[in-house]
Amino acid sequence: MIPSKARLPQDGTDDSACATVDTLMIRRCTACDKIFAPLTTACSVCAADDLESVPASGAGSIVSWRMMYRASGPSGETAPLATAIVELDEGPWIHTAIEGDLPLISNASTRVHFQPSPRPDRLPVFTVDVDPRHPAFWSVSPARVSG
Repeated sequence: MIPSKARLPQDGTDDSACATVDTLMIRRCTACDKIFAPLTTACSVCAADDLESVPASGAGSIVSWRMMYRASGPSGETAPLATAIVELDEGPWIHTAIEGDLPLISNASTRVHFQPSPRPDRLPVFTVDVDPRHPAFWSVSPARVSG
């Protein structure tokens, strides 16, 4: 899905020529070069359906986030999960999971970076870039919210 383990091409003669790279892939229209979210299947600008996967920078800003709680074990205990919409620097918005402290007040841009961490729910994972100039904003942590 979004975080992919892309296999680099190999010539079929040497297994060492194959490498695995964790990267965030987005979609690009081959007709007009418009960039889209990873699950897009057709271009909304020129109506072409020839989209290719291209690597994203992995950097972006949180547009909106919410703390959710879901069952994490057979006895019914719950665990916090911070989900967000992230606007990638390339433009597309994607749904993500966030690790790290989240802004208590959303009046400043919260920068995040993709982390190639596999999740059972297959959401791409981003971590918050902590800005030491604004320590008051970094005060909601999923670990501190649970309980």
